[in-house]
Amino acid sequence: MKKIMILVVLMMSVSNCTAFKISEQMERERGKACTYDYKGNYKYCEYER
Repeated sequence: MKKIMILVVLMMSVSNCTAFKISEQMERERGKACTYDYKGNYKYCEYER
């Protein structure tokens, strides 16, 4: 039972890393447009279309 739990946790962490890499790749390909307030502070970023 303990081995199964370790295997499940390992599989979940690997799949999360894969999803994160895919989202980073999409972000790099599409680019981002960031918005700043009048003081130059970061507000938010969104994908360019």
